[in-house]
Amino acid sequence: MPLVTAITTCKGRLAHLKQTLPALMAAADIDVVVVDYDCPDRAGDWVRSTWPAAKVVSVSDRPLYNQSEAKNLGAAAARGDWLFFADADVRIAEDFAQMVQPLLRPGAFLLADPRPADLWGAIFVSRRDFEAVGGFDVAMEGYGSEDVDLLARLMMAGVRQAHFPSRGFGIIQHDEATRTRFYAMTDIALNGSINGFYRTAKNDLAMQGIRLDLAGRRKLYADVVSAFAAPGGIKTFQIGFRSSLVPNLTVNASLRYDLIETDTSKGD
Repeated sequence: MPLVTAITTCKGRLAHLKQTLPALMAAADIDVVVVDYDCPDRAGDWVRSTWPAAKVVSVSDRPLYNQSEAKNLGAAAARGDWLFFADADVRIAEDFAQMVQPLLRPGAFLLADPRPADLWGAIFVSRRDFEAVGGFDVAMEGYGSEDVDLLARLMMAGVRQAHFPSRGFGIIQHDEATRTRFYAMTDIALNGSINGFYRTAKNDLAMQGIRLDLAGRRKLYADVVSAFAAPGGIKTFQIGFRSSLVPNLTVNASLRYDLIETDTSKGD
């Protein structure tokens, strides 16, 4: 049984996968899962014929890319006690396995150090901790924040942050059009604001003891998207989370958010 399972997903990134998968397959003492997420390049067929030792998970009828669902599918097929998530455009270092395995400790997840933006999704997490927090949140849509959300929930559960050295890792550069090709929303900044606010509100509810099921999370996400699409943009957002009866009173508790646009064009 391998200690680590590396999980990478592909939707329209076969050209990248052809450059990065060989290094994963060459790493010692790990197994590899590739998720063909309705890939128009038929990535799964290429992996099966070229790297038969890799496990392929294929899903169809997914015109839009949901990174969370794709990664969760890979995790469900993994055999290792530890999961390593790496995007298809990430090329690992040659001494990857020997470098990381001594760092894997119960009760901690590992992030790259240094950690440029393109390596934010490179995460080691134990299968037990990943499953305990429910994996990635499939209610989130579009590009980004699914990894930040997972890490926030791990830390809320008491899992501490540690690091692995990212020396020798490489990134295949590409434009934003490639990045957002299979998303309904192609405005990365707006999508980031929506996803960031959604995870903030959801996790605030969790800290109040309100843990939403998938239907509840999807409703909250849809409400956030609608609020951002309102004329003039979002100004306030309110979520009722508890109603209590006390003598002669009904007490309704809610979370209220006032959103103030930040001018990021000015320097310090």
